[in-house]
Amino acid sequence: MRPWPSAVIFDLDGTLLDSVGDLAVALNATLAELGLAPHPQDKVRTMVGGGLAKLLDRALATHGAALPDAARDQAEARLFQLYAEQPAVLSRLYPGAAQTLRALDHAGIALGLCTNKPAAISRDLLQAMGIADSFGAIQGGDGDSPKKPDPAGLLRVVDELGAEPSTTLMVGDSMSDVQTARAAKLAGIVLVSHGYSVTPVTELGADMVIDGLEELPAAVAHLAARRESRA
Repeated sequence: MRPWPSAVIFDLDGTLLDSVGDLAVALNATLAELGLAPHPQDKVRTMVGGGLAKLLDRALATHGAALPDAARDQAEARLFQLYAEQPAVLSRLYPGAAQTLRALDHAGIALGLCTNKPAAISRDLLQAMGIADSFGAIQGGDGDSPKKPDPAGLLRVVDELGAEPSTTLMVGDSMSDVQTARAAKLAGIVLVSHGYSVTPVTELGADMVIDGLEELPAAVAHLAARRESRA
């Protein structure tokens, strides 16, 4: 008999790892090539979410820079190139991430990843952080799958893990993650408070909010007990 939940699917940036340092380096190098001033890392943190293209657009908007379509596309390609070359120099796992993944795996829970970051870069990051083997399915925000909050990519991960939406939880850090989980009709969504959301995560409508990933196994057990009590 499979445990409940049978699967837990994670967001990446702001949830499992803090990647702002490397994102800021690649973004600021791209801006420099356009003759624009760099953004401090704290400012970049408020721009993360929705993928690299969204990050670039927010950075350009802050400068009031409107590029012709061709130049905008060239800048986006350059940002992707620079970031793909060095995605894991400054990035770090949040405390408790690796231990929590091991604990869930030992409990027989299938683990997946659904991110708006390109899949290849995501795999490179996971490999560099030593947690790539934890995931049975990885969905990036490139290819033919629309980005979150569209639920298509998340549902693809659920299917690849051999789970059902009604037996799957998501762990994220943003309103986009909440919207994606709800649209996919997952059993629940847990948010971490250490991520990149500008709005306090306690106001985003999650089933539970935790302050660190080391709290996740207890949160999962609590949601399982809540479900059992309602049965």
